[in-house]
Amino acid sequence: MDGRRSRKLDHETCSCRRLKDLIHRVISRLTVTEAGRTSVLSSRWRKRWTYHSNLCFDGTCSELAGYGTDRFVAHVTTVLQHHSRLVVDRFELRSPLLGKEHAHHLDRWFDFAASTKARHVALDLSPLHYEHRIVASPNKYRLPANQLAAPAGIVSLLLVNVCLELPPVSDGSRLLGFKALKKLELKFVVDLGDLTPFLASCPALEWLSISSSLIGHLVVPRQARCLRYLRLDCIGMHSIHLDATSLTTFEYVGTSSIPIKTNHGLKLSQASIFIPWFFDGVSYFWDELSCWLAPVDRLLLSLGMDAETRRFAKNPTEFIHLRHLTLFCHILRDPESPLVVLRLTQVLESAPQLEHLGLMNSSDPVPFLSKAPDCSIHPHVHHHLKTVQMTGVIGLSGQLELAKYILLSATAVEYMTLSLATPRYRRV
Repeated sequence: MDGRRSRKLDHETCSCRRLKDLIHRVISRLTVTEAGRTSVLSSRWRKRWTYHSNLCFDGTCSELAGYGTDRFVAHVTTVLQHHSRLVVDRFELRSPLLGKEHAHHLDRWFDFAASTKARHVALDLSPLHYEHRIVASPNKYRLPANQLAAPAGIVSLLLVNVCLELPPVSDGSRLLGFKALKKLELKFVVDLGDLTPFLASCPALEWLSISSSLIGHLVVPRQARCLRYLRLDCIGMHSIHLDATSLTTFEYVGTSSIPIKTNHGLKLSQASIFIPWFFDGVSYFWDELSCWLAPVDRLLLSLGMDAETRRFAKNPTEFIHLRHLTLFCHILRDPESPLVVLRLTQVLESAPQLEHLGLMNSSDPVPFLSKAPDCSIHPHVHHHLKTVQMTGVIGLSGQLELAKYILLSATAVEYMTLSLATPRYRRV
């Protein structure tokens, strides 16, 4: 009898455990609001939602879009008050209604995230109709960096349209709780000041993106030894210094007036450079970028080219590892100038191992001009170039001359495509 009773108890225990696992799986696939509604199903479900590990409050989604500010604040506060505080993996807050006037609520909510050791934290306070401009810092919620400190540490952090308060270096304050941070994304963040001490306190950081944020000088210190990916698209930046030797992917969107210094041990494999098209960016590419972009295997380059600039690189850097090149080039002033072809071929000749080339040409609308004189270019043989794609072809003599140059110089080319531009600009 005792054996049967023991087997029956084991079976009931196993069944109960399976049911709890099933309930947990169902709850984990629901939003916080949906999980809360399951409490009316039965006594087994009543408090299961309080163990929800993904606390995502999105005021822009259809579920909460009709909530006013007071109702949204009350909703978040109620959920956090009833939560078990045992396990929180993700804490996300997105609302176009909140700002500095709700700082006391936001402070309490982030205290909750820190106390529950949330690993993934996101705060997005961008308005619904953003005008792509940076709002003055007094209008933004000010988030002290140390408020996010936790013994376990945050793994990923997203901040949008806030002011991140970093402790002054002079007062001896230390940033704690960021030893585990691997991914950091800052967008429309102001008053960043000196980010160097902050980045130095993130030895595990692998992914960093700073866009549309106010930062004067950026130094990525050697302590960020795990950093693999870096994206910069900032306003008012004056200088960049990259000292992270493990960096492999770099994306830059900015003007050609910013000096970029790097460590000699930098070994990039991929790079994307976007320079505004309203001024010549080719000289900036050769003078400031080419020396430390030399190791890349893939390069995407978008810039403007002044057709009347006669400046060429005297000793151009050789991209001996470059296999894939995508070049977006906007021709300024006279697109029929033979100098355009000469400057483009200099870029191609600097990559002897190039295998795949994508070239997109564009220019301002110009009246029909007579054909420019031949450039008389002596082709530099490319033994590895296999595929070529040219888009934006409008029948300019320079475009046709460049296509001729590629066909004569690429001995191993397998196919080459020329795509015509829109009918408005087409001349062939």
